[in-house]
Amino acid sequence: MAKIGVNSNATGFTMSDLFGRTVLRTSLEENELTPENIKTVLELILPIHFRNAQQIDYLYGYYRGNQDILNKVKLVREDINNKVVENSAYHIVEFKKSYVFGSPIQYVQNGLDWKDEIDKIDLAEDRYITGTSYRMIFPEKSETTPFVIYNANPKDTAIVYSNDYKNTPLFAFYITTKNDYSQNKVYYILTVYTKKRIYTYKTKMMDSGTQLKIDFVPETIENNTINWLGYIPIIEYPLNKSRMGLIELVKSSLDTLNKISSNDIDGIEQFIQSLLIFMNLDIDTTQFKEMVAAGAVKLKTIADSPNSKADIKSIVNQLQHSETKILYDRVYNNMLTIAGVPKMTDKSSSGDTGQARLIGEGWIMADERAKQDELSFKLSEKQMLNIAINICKNKNFTGIKQLNISDMEIKFTRNKSDNLLVKAQALINLMTAQVAPEVAFNVIGLFSDSNEVVNQSKAYFGEDFWKKEEVKANLNTDDTNKVVSQ
Repeated sequence: MAKIGVNSNATGFTMSDLFGRTVLRTSLEENELTPENIKTVLELILPIHFRNAQQIDYLYGYYRGNQDILNKVKLVREDINNKVVENSAYHIVEFKKSYVFGSPIQYVQNGLDWKDEIDKIDLAEDRYITGTSYRMIFPEKSETTPFVIYNANPKDTAIVYSNDYKNTPLFAFYITTKNDYSQNKVYYILTVYTKKRIYTYKTKMMDSGTQLKIDFVPETIENNTINWLGYIPIIEYPLNKSRMGLIELVKSSLDTLNKISSNDIDGIEQFIQSLLIFMNLDIDTTQFKEMVAAGAVKLKTIADSPNSKADIKSIVNQLQHSETKILYDRVYNNMLTIAGVPKMTDKSSSGDTGQARLIGEGWIMADERAKQDELSFKLSEKQMLNIAINICKNKNFTGIKQLNISDMEIKFTRNKSDNLLVKAQALINLMTAQVAPEVAFNVIGLFSDSNEVVNQSKAYFGEDFWKKEEVKANLNTDDTNKVVSQ
């Protein structure tokens, strides 16, 4: 295990076990969370946590372009050794961030009364790169702001769960670094939160470099060791059950693309700088350099071999780019499919319908994958909202006393205006068939919050807007055909 505090460098760091982050677990029960028991657990799980942190550091470096191809070694013609980083990892993460979390998330109470919007881009970046992310929520000592939320660094944060089927969060910790310059040592302060208490521990690496020693700061009777909040203020937002990020999911393909591009450039350069074969011709290094500088060659048959003709040839073994492009495209398209990212194309597809293009280019798949990401996000977000509501209830100035988590919905506001005319036509057909508006608006998939649209329509047109005879009269067959023809 690498020493704590030494940032791992992506280049040259072998990551054969990049299959998600290891979840920290313990067999302790909640009533067994004493300072001594937590200390014992920390001694066992901290090496696992720092291994996770090492992997997270590697993945962030990979995302920024510090990728394995930079370690490329070439045994033949080592002077021609191009290292091309095609940072598709950055493209995949940035697309997911903008597509799923680019628009602010809405918190809706009963579809009408209350909304709030919070930017989740930083949190999304952690989730897609490392497979997990963390947020911290605390009451704010302010007369206008009830609570404050922080996005915690996943390298310094962790939650320890029970190892039974309940998977209950037992305690969480956050690590900060403290430098002792007088002794030239680095200490790590662990702040541990249970539902009832807050403990502080100090760790340092032993001289052997293989074990961790936990120096426990004795508990005091001061109020700051009691968790007056009554909850664990750190919430984990895992991307999936394995805590696997998008980069490690397609890392083999990413490395292959870098290798193809690098070798392709090597092939071009080696063709340009092809080797020369001197047949039946004596020439020393000085003469060769003069020849290259002059741009001309003077040939003379060797005196003792009158029948041999002097000749100069070049070794040409050019890489066929058309063949490498077939391999490149196959790997690249497979990578995008696995990651759930649509492919960009510059080819004309005028013969395809709009829906066919959306399916063929991967946009329908991207939307379905986004829905899956939304579900995993909402599970954690509800925990955060529940804490936020309880804080608001204890603040007199908020006016929130009866609100419960069951009264709120989390809405993603992704743009769904593709195939607008087709969806609008479907809505007209459903209305003509007298399908309830709540069902019809939801079926067409045009709105992120169909219930809100229905409620706003009722507020603007009246409760019976869906049944008005004058609306039905305008929906004749000719008008319908006009909409389709457009």
